Amino acid sequence: MTATQKVYCTAPWTGLTVREDGHVRTCCAGKISLGNLNQISMDDVIKSDSLKQIQQRMLSGEPDLKNCQDCINNQSQSGLATLKQHYNLFYPEIIVDQFELKTLTVFWNNACNIGCVYCGPTFSSVWENRDGIKRSSVSKNYQDDLLNWILDRSHQLNEIMLVGGEPMLMKQNYKLLERLSPQCKITVITNLNYNLPKLPCISDLLKKSRESMSWNVSLENTGAKFNYVRNGADWNQIEENIRYINQHWNDSISVNFVYGMFSAFDIVDTIKTLHRLGIKKINIFPINDNQSMNVFNMPEIICQKAAEQLELAQQWHLENLHPEDRNFYPMQGVDSLLDQLKQSTKKTEITLDMFLAQVNAYDRYNHQKFRDLWPNVIDLVDKYL
Repeated sequence: MTATQKVYCTAPWTGLTVREDGHVRTCCAGKISLGNLNQISMDDVIKSDSLKQIQQRMLSGEPDLKNCQDCINNQSQSGLATLKQHYNLFYPEIIVDQFELKTLTVFWNNACNIGCVYCGPTFSSVWENRDGIKRSSVSKNYQDDLLNWILDRSHQLNEIMLVGGEPMLMKQNYKLLERLSPQCKITVITNLNYNLPKLPCISDLLKKSRESMSWNVSLENTGAKFNYVRNGADWNQIEENIRYINQHWNDSISVNFVYGMFSAFDIVDTIKTLHRLGIKKINIFPINDNQSMNVFNMPEIICQKAAEQLELAQQWHLENLHPEDRNFYPMQGVDSLLDQLKQSTKKTEITLDMFLAQVNAYDRYNHQKFRDLWPNVIDLVDKYL
Protein backbone atom coordinates (compact mmCIF):
# COMPACT_ATOMS: atom_id res chain seq x y z
CA MET A 1 0.00 0.00 0.00
CA THR A 2 1.31 3.41 -0.94
CA ALA A 3 0.34 6.73 0.59
CA THR A 4 0.98 9.99 -1.21
CA GLN A 5 -1.95 12.25 -0.37
CA LYS A 6 -2.85 12.38 3.30
CA VAL A 7 0.53 11.72 4.93
CA TYR A 8 1.82 14.83 6.72
CA CYS A 9 5.51 14.03 6.21
CA THR A 10 7.31 11.03 4.70
CA ALA A 11 10.39 11.29 6.93
CA PRO A 12 9.36 8.43 9.27
CA TRP A 13 9.45 6.01 6.29
CA THR A 14 12.53 7.32 4.46
CA GLY A 15 14.92 9.05 6.85
CA LEU A 16 16.77 8.76 10.13
CA THR A 17 19.04 10.97 12.19
CA VAL A 18 21.65 9.51 14.54
CA ARG A 19 22.62 11.99 17.24
CA GLU A 20 25.99 12.35 18.95
CA ASP A 21 24.70 10.57 22.07
CA GLY A 22 23.39 7.53 20.19
CA HIS A 23 19.74 8.54 20.13
CA VAL A 24 18.00 7.99 16.79
CA ARG A 25 15.24 10.27 15.52
CA THR A 26 13.09 10.53 12.42
CA CYS A 27 14.94 13.60 11.14
CA CYS A 28 17.32 16.29 12.33
CA ALA A 29 14.37 18.23 13.81
CA GLY A 30 12.63 15.24 15.38
CA LYS A 31 12.07 15.53 19.13
CA ILE A 32 11.30 11.93 20.07
CA SER A 33 14.04 9.32 20.47
CA LEU A 34 13.21 6.10 18.68
CA GLY A 35 15.86 4.31 20.72
CA ASN A 36 19.50 4.61 21.68
CA LEU A 37 22.19 2.66 19.85
CA ASN A 38 24.00 2.14 23.13
CA GLN A 39 21.12 -0.21 24.03
CA ILE A 40 19.50 -1.40 20.79
CA SER A 41 20.39 -1.92 17.13
CA MET A 42 19.31 0.15 14.13
CA ASP A 43 17.09 -2.74 13.02
CA ASP A 44 15.36 -2.60 16.40
CA VAL A 45 14.93 1.17 16.01
CA ILE A 46 13.09 0.67 12.72
CA LYS A 47 10.77 -1.87 14.36
CA SER A 48 10.18 0.28 17.45
CA ASP A 49 6.74 1.20 18.74
CA SER A 50 7.86 4.85 18.88
CA LEU A 51 8.42 4.94 15.13
CA LYS A 52 5.16 3.10 14.42
CA GLN A 53 3.20 5.58 16.54
CA ILE A 54 4.72 8.56 14.73
CA GLN A 55 3.98 6.94 11.35
CA GLN A 56 0.37 6.29 12.35
CA ARG A 57 -0.09 9.93 13.30
CA MET A 58 1.42 11.06 9.97
CA LEU A 59 -1.00 8.86 8.04
CA SER A 60 -3.89 10.90 9.39
CA GLY A 61 -2.50 13.96 7.62
CA GLU A 62 -1.54 15.60 10.91
CA PRO A 63 1.89 16.07 12.51
CA ASP A 64 2.96 14.25 15.63
CA LEU A 65 2.65 17.12 18.09
CA LYS A 66 5.61 16.01 20.20
CA ASN A 67 8.00 14.91 17.46
CA CYS A 68 7.30 17.61 14.87
CA GLN A 69 7.31 20.74 17.01
CA ASP A 70 10.00 22.55 14.99
CA CYS A 71 8.15 22.17 11.69
CA ILE A 72 4.88 23.13 13.39
CA ASN A 73 6.48 26.29 14.80
CA ASN A 74 8.18 27.20 11.52
CA GLN A 75 4.96 26.79 9.62
CA SER A 76 2.99 28.94 12.07
CA GLN A 77 5.63 31.70 12.07
CA SER A 78 6.57 31.86 8.38
CA GLY A 79 4.13 29.62 6.55
CA LEU A 80 6.99 27.26 5.75
CA ALA A 81 8.02 23.91 7.15
CA THR A 82 11.02 23.42 4.89
CA LEU A 83 12.19 20.08 6.27
CA LYS A 84 8.75 18.51 5.83
CA GLN A 85 8.53 20.02 2.37
CA HIS A 86 11.92 18.54 1.47
CA TYR A 87 10.85 15.01 2.38
CA ASN A 88 7.47 15.31 0.67
CA LEU A 89 9.00 16.78 -2.49
CA PHE A 90 11.87 14.34 -2.96
CA TYR A 91 10.39 11.22 -1.31
CA PRO A 92 6.64 11.53 -1.90
CA GLU A 93 5.76 7.84 -2.16
CA ILE A 94 5.90 5.45 0.76
CA ILE A 95 4.88 1.90 1.53
CA VAL A 96 2.94 2.16 4.77
CA ASP A 97 4.31 -0.98 6.40
CA GLN A 98 7.85 -0.74 5.05
CA PHE A 99 10.84 1.45 5.94
CA GLU A 100 13.34 2.18 3.15
CA LEU A 101 16.30 4.36 4.03
CA LYS A 102 16.67 7.21 1.54
CA THR A 103 18.21 9.97 3.60
CA LEU A 104 20.42 9.90 6.69
CA THR A 105 21.88 12.52 9.03
CA VAL A 106 24.69 11.29 11.26
CA PHE A 107 26.49 12.90 14.19
CA TRP A 108 29.27 10.46 15.15
CA ASN A 109 30.32 12.50 18.17
CA ASN A 110 30.85 16.10 19.33
CA ALA A 111 34.58 16.29 18.53
CA CYS A 112 35.29 19.83 17.37
CA ASN A 113 38.37 21.98 16.88
CA ILE A 114 36.83 25.36 17.76
CA GLY A 115 34.57 26.89 20.42
CA CYS A 116 31.91 29.11 18.82
CA VAL A 117 30.55 31.69 21.24
CA TYR A 118 26.95 30.47 21.02
CA CYS A 119 27.71 26.76 21.04
CA GLY A 120 27.98 24.40 24.02
CA PRO A 121 29.19 20.98 25.14
CA THR A 122 26.53 19.04 23.24
CA PHE A 123 28.09 19.90 19.87
CA SER A 124 31.61 20.97 20.81
CA SER A 125 34.26 19.07 22.74
CA VAL A 126 36.04 22.41 23.20
CA TRP A 127 33.09 23.67 25.27
CA GLU A 128 32.93 20.35 27.07
CA ASN A 129 36.50 20.97 28.27
CA ARG A 130 35.82 24.63 29.08
CA ASP A 131 32.80 23.76 31.19
CA GLY A 132 34.74 21.14 33.11
CA ILE A 133 32.50 18.34 31.87
CA LYS A 134 34.02 14.88 31.69
CA ARG A 135 34.76 14.37 28.01
CA SER A 136 32.36 12.04 26.25
CA SER A 137 34.15 9.31 24.36
CA VAL A 138 34.81 9.94 20.67
CA SER A 139 34.76 6.17 20.16
CA LYS A 140 31.40 4.55 20.97
CA ASN A 141 30.57 0.85 21.13
CA TYR A 142 27.93 1.03 18.41
CA GLN A 143 29.94 2.97 15.80
CA ASP A 144 31.39 0.04 13.86
CA ASP A 145 27.98 -1.66 13.68
CA LEU A 146 26.34 1.60 12.62
CA LEU A 147 28.96 2.23 9.93
CA ASN A 148 28.49 -1.26 8.52
CA TRP A 149 24.69 -0.89 8.68
CA ILE A 150 24.92 2.31 6.62
CA LEU A 151 27.35 0.83 4.10
CA ASP A 152 25.12 -2.23 3.63
CA ARG A 153 22.35 0.17 2.57
CA SER A 154 24.51 2.60 0.63
CA HIS A 155 22.80 1.57 -2.62
CA GLN A 156 19.48 2.86 -1.18
CA LEU A 157 20.80 6.19 0.04
CA ASN A 158 19.94 9.24 -2.02
CA GLU A 159 21.49 11.73 0.39
CA ILE A 160 23.51 11.84 3.58
CA MET A 161 24.22 14.77 5.84
CA LEU A 162 27.46 14.72 7.85
CA VAL A 163 27.32 16.76 11.06
CA GLY A 164 29.49 17.18 14.15
CA GLY A 165 31.31 18.52 16.07
CA GLU A 166 33.36 18.91 12.93
CA PRO A 167 32.50 16.06 10.53
CA MET A 168 35.55 16.49 8.31
CA LEU A 169 37.79 15.44 11.20
CA MET A 170 35.95 12.13 11.82
CA LYS A 171 37.38 8.88 10.46
CA GLN A 172 33.95 7.24 10.03
CA ASN A 173 33.08 9.89 7.45
CA TYR A 174 36.27 9.11 5.55
CA LYS A 175 35.02 5.52 5.15
CA LEU A 176 31.61 6.74 4.01
CA LEU A 177 33.15 9.08 1.45
CA GLU A 178 35.18 6.16 0.16
CA ARG A 179 32.23 3.77 -0.19
CA LEU A 180 29.07 5.77 -0.88
CA SER A 181 27.51 5.54 -4.31
CA PRO A 182 28.52 8.31 -6.75
CA GLN A 183 24.81 9.13 -7.03
CA CYS A 184 24.44 9.79 -3.29
CA LYS A 185 24.30 13.48 -2.50
CA ILE A 186 26.63 14.44 0.36
CA THR A 187 26.01 17.51 2.51
CA VAL A 188 28.73 18.55 4.93
CA ILE A 189 27.78 20.86 7.81
CA THR A 190 31.20 22.30 8.57
CA ASN A 191 33.13 25.07 10.29
CA LEU A 192 35.66 24.77 7.40
CA ASN A 193 38.53 25.45 9.79
CA TYR A 194 41.12 22.92 8.62
CA ASN A 195 43.51 22.48 5.71
CA LEU A 196 41.02 21.04 3.23
CA PRO A 197 43.53 19.90 0.55
CA LYS A 198 45.46 17.96 3.21
CA LEU A 199 42.52 15.96 4.63
CA PRO A 200 43.02 12.17 4.55
CA CYS A 201 39.79 11.87 2.55
CA ILE A 202 40.63 14.48 -0.10
CA SER A 203 41.22 11.96 -2.90
CA ASP A 204 37.72 10.53 -2.36
CA LEU A 205 36.19 13.99 -2.09
CA LEU A 206 37.72 15.02 -5.39
CA LYS A 207 35.95 12.10 -7.08
CA LYS A 208 32.59 13.61 -6.15
CA SER A 209 30.87 15.76 -8.73
CA ARG A 210 29.65 19.27 -8.11
CA GLU A 211 26.08 17.95 -8.26
CA SER A 212 26.74 15.45 -5.47
CA MET A 213 28.52 17.79 -3.03
CA SER A 214 27.04 20.49 -0.82
CA TRP A 215 29.15 22.42 1.67
CA ASN A 216 27.07 24.15 4.35
CA VAL A 217 29.52 26.47 6.08
CA SER A 218 28.76 27.89 9.53
CA LEU A 219 29.65 31.56 9.15
CA GLU A 220 28.09 34.90 10.10
CA ASN A 221 31.08 37.25 10.43
CA THR A 222 34.31 37.93 8.61
CA GLY A 223 37.89 38.82 9.52
CA ALA A 224 38.66 39.49 13.18
CA LYS A 225 34.98 39.29 14.14
CA PHE A 226 34.80 35.82 12.63
CA ASN A 227 37.84 34.77 14.65
CA TYR A 228 36.14 36.05 17.80
CA VAL A 229 32.76 34.39 17.26
CA ARG A 230 34.31 31.17 15.94
CA ASN A 231 36.89 31.07 18.69
CA GLY A 232 39.98 29.14 17.61
CA ALA A 233 39.24 29.52 13.89
CA ASP A 234 41.28 31.45 11.31
CA TRP A 235 39.51 33.60 8.73
CA ASN A 236 42.45 33.32 6.31
CA GLN A 237 42.09 29.54 6.36
CA ILE A 238 38.37 29.87 5.64
CA GLU A 239 39.02 32.05 2.60
CA GLU A 240 41.58 29.57 1.26
CA ASN A 241 39.17 26.68 1.66
CA ILE A 242 36.31 28.58 0.02
CA ARG A 243 38.51 29.25 -3.00
CA TYR A 244 39.47 25.57 -3.12
CA ILE A 245 35.83 24.44 -2.97
CA ASN A 246 34.84 26.90 -5.69
CA GLN A 247 37.66 25.54 -7.84
CA HIS A 248 36.49 21.91 -7.56
CA TRP A 249 32.75 22.12 -6.75
CA ASN A 250 31.64 25.49 -8.06
CA ASP A 251 28.42 26.91 -6.59
CA SER A 252 28.23 24.14 -3.96
CA ILE A 253 28.67 26.39 -0.89
CA SER A 254 25.85 27.71 1.22
CA VAL A 255 26.27 29.64 4.44
CA ASN A 256 24.40 28.88 7.66
CA PHE A 257 24.29 32.30 9.31
CA VAL A 258 23.43 32.56 13.01
CA TYR A 259 21.57 35.81 13.62
CA GLY A 260 22.41 37.47 16.94
CA MET A 261 23.75 40.71 18.38
CA PHE A 262 27.23 39.84 17.06
CA SER A 263 25.98 39.57 13.46
CA ALA A 264 22.89 41.79 13.10
CA PHE A 265 24.52 45.20 12.79
CA ASP A 266 27.28 44.52 10.29
CA ILE A 267 25.28 42.11 8.16
CA VAL A 268 25.51 44.27 5.04
CA ASP A 269 29.32 44.12 5.02
CA THR A 270 29.20 40.38 5.69
CA ILE A 271 26.89 39.77 2.72
CA LYS A 272 29.17 41.85 0.49
CA THR A 273 32.16 39.74 1.52
CA LEU A 274 30.25 36.53 0.83
CA HIS A 275 29.43 37.76 -2.66
CA ARG A 276 33.09 38.62 -3.22
CA LEU A 277 33.92 35.02 -2.33
CA GLY A 278 31.33 33.72 -4.78
CA ILE A 279 28.76 32.66 -2.16
CA LYS A 280 25.13 33.42 -3.00
CA LYS A 281 23.25 30.78 -0.96
CA ILE A 282 22.61 32.19 2.52
CA ASN A 283 20.40 30.66 5.22
CA ILE A 284 19.81 32.82 8.29
CA PHE A 285 18.75 31.32 11.62
CA PRO A 286 17.96 33.10 14.90
CA ILE A 287 20.28 32.29 17.77
CA ASN A 288 19.03 29.69 20.25
CA ASP A 289 19.80 29.14 23.94
CA ASN A 290 21.61 32.46 24.38
CA GLN A 291 19.15 35.00 25.69
CA SER A 292 21.58 37.89 26.09
CA MET A 293 22.62 37.75 22.42
CA ASN A 294 19.10 37.25 21.08
CA VAL A 295 18.09 40.37 19.15
CA PHE A 296 14.39 39.66 19.78
CA ASN A 297 14.97 40.11 23.52
CA MET A 298 16.18 43.68 22.99
CA PRO A 299 14.15 46.90 23.28
CA GLU A 300 11.87 47.76 20.40
CA ILE A 301 14.17 50.48 19.06
CA ILE A 302 17.10 48.04 18.80
CA CYS A 303 14.83 45.58 16.99
CA GLN A 304 13.83 48.35 14.58
CA LYS A 305 17.45 49.24 13.85
CA ALA A 306 18.27 45.55 13.33
CA ALA A 307 15.35 45.27 10.89
CA GLU A 308 16.69 48.24 8.92
CA GLN A 309 20.10 46.58 8.54
CA LEU A 310 18.51 43.27 7.57
CA GLU A 311 16.40 44.95 4.90
CA LEU A 312 19.47 46.72 3.53
CA ALA A 313 21.35 43.43 3.38
CA GLN A 314 18.48 41.70 1.60
CA GLN A 315 18.17 44.55 -0.87
CA TRP A 316 21.92 44.63 -1.62
CA HIS A 317 21.97 40.85 -2.06
CA LEU A 318 19.13 40.86 -4.58
CA GLU A 319 20.41 43.89 -6.50
CA ASN A 320 23.79 42.21 -6.94
CA LEU A 321 22.36 39.01 -8.39
CA HIS A 322 21.50 38.55 -12.03
CA PRO A 323 17.72 39.08 -12.30
CA GLU A 324 17.25 35.47 -13.44
CA ASP A 325 19.07 34.22 -10.32
CA ARG A 326 17.02 36.05 -7.72
CA ASN A 327 14.46 33.28 -7.30
CA PHE A 328 17.25 30.71 -6.97
CA TYR A 329 19.32 32.54 -4.35
CA PRO A 330 17.04 34.23 -1.81
CA MET A 331 18.35 34.92 1.67
CA GLN A 332 16.41 32.17 3.39
CA GLY A 333 14.82 33.08 6.71
CA VAL A 334 14.93 36.87 6.26
CA ASP A 335 11.18 37.44 5.89
CA SER A 336 10.41 35.54 9.09
CA LEU A 337 13.11 37.44 10.99
CA LEU A 338 11.82 40.78 9.71
CA ASP A 339 8.27 39.95 10.76
CA GLN A 340 9.45 39.15 14.28
CA LEU A 341 11.64 42.24 14.52
CA LYS A 342 8.94 44.62 13.29
CA GLN A 343 6.29 43.13 15.55
CA SER A 344 8.51 43.14 18.63
CA THR A 345 6.65 45.04 21.32
CA LYS A 346 7.28 42.78 24.30
CA LYS A 347 8.97 44.01 27.41
CA THR A 348 12.75 43.84 27.29
CA GLU A 349 14.01 40.63 28.89
CA ILE A 350 17.70 41.55 28.99
CA THR A 351 19.46 44.14 31.14
CA LEU A 352 22.70 45.91 30.33
CA ASP A 353 24.44 44.02 33.12
CA MET A 354 23.27 40.70 31.68
CA PHE A 355 24.51 41.61 28.22
CA LEU A 356 27.91 42.79 29.47
CA ALA A 357 28.29 39.71 31.64
CA GLN A 358 27.82 37.57 28.54
CA VAL A 359 30.36 39.65 26.63
CA ASN A 360 32.88 39.31 29.47
CA ALA A 361 32.40 35.54 29.40
CA TYR A 362 33.23 35.49 25.69
CA ASP A 363 36.21 37.84 26.12
CA ARG A 364 37.87 35.25 28.38
CA TYR A 365 38.62 33.11 25.32
CA ASN A 366 39.70 35.88 22.93
CA HIS A 367 42.75 38.13 22.86
CA GLN A 368 40.59 40.82 21.22
CA LYS A 369 37.63 42.27 23.10
CA PHE A 370 34.01 42.49 22.04
CA ARG A 371 33.93 46.19 22.91
CA ASP A 372 36.77 46.91 20.48
CA LEU A 373 35.37 44.81 17.63
CA TRP A 374 31.70 45.86 17.96
CA PRO A 375 31.74 49.46 19.30
CA ASN A 376 28.46 50.13 17.43
CA VAL A 377 26.70 47.32 19.32
CA ILE A 378 28.12 48.51 22.65
CA ASP A 379 26.84 52.02 21.88
CA LEU A 380 23.36 50.64 21.16
CA VAL A 381 23.06 48.64 24.37
CA ASP A 382 24.59 51.45 26.44
CA LYS A 383 21.97 53.83 25.10
CA TYR A 384 18.84 51.66 25.09
CA LEU A 385 19.24 48.83 27.60
